[in-house]
Amino acid sequence: MGSEGNALEKKVIRACTDMAIRTVKGGSLFVIELEGAKKKDYYTKVFGSLRGANGKPLNVIGERNRPIIEQLAMLDGATIVDARGNIREFGVTLKRQRTFLRHGKRHAFALGTSALKDIVCIVASEEDNHVRLFRGGVCMVDMDALTRTPSGLKGRVAEVLDTPLSKILVASGIATSILTLNPIPAIVTITGSSVIVSYGFDRIKRLFTGR
Repeated sequence: MGSEGNALEKKVIRACTDMAIRTVKGGSLFVIELEGAKKKDYYTKVFGSLRGANGKPLNVIGERNRPIIEQLAMLDGATIVDARGNIREFGVTLKRQRTFLRHGKRHAFALGTSALKDIVCIVASEEDNHVRLFRGGVCMVDMDALTRTPSGLKGRVAEVLDTPLSKILVASGIATSILTLNPIPAIVTITGSSVIVSYGFDRIKRLFTGR
């Protein structure tokens, strides 16, 4: 996929992350199908497809439709978003799940579903007011949604998702155990999350600060 398509996908991820932050009190689960994702039978529809007043799908990019989408996202089930930001389905029942310790069904379904190729899952947890991003069957971003995260940091969340899984791990509360696996990691704490990287402090500093 070209750079234009990648830029659009990043906008979609950022938009869904922003909505997850705003829906954290009620909880939500966004499933983003990136370009190239195989539309496998990984969920069951509960409601009919939804269209806006103009007959077009609701889109997460821009503010116009977000209040409606946020209300739909807080229903039981998951909201499916395509690579262009269009809402494909809402309130669906996901079929794949894996236990995510100390958390409930939304996290289990996000972890299991994100193991599918080119799928990103974003969970807003009413349990602890955190927003978590999953890709490749791994929790890659864990942030406290109630802290006033600088806009520069929120704008770089999508860039973290582009980093190979073998290079970066974002975790919460397990930094000590991870440190025993790699003798030279760098650690940066950002809004309560520990970022453990194997390629140095300067790289991650530039990623989050732009300097």
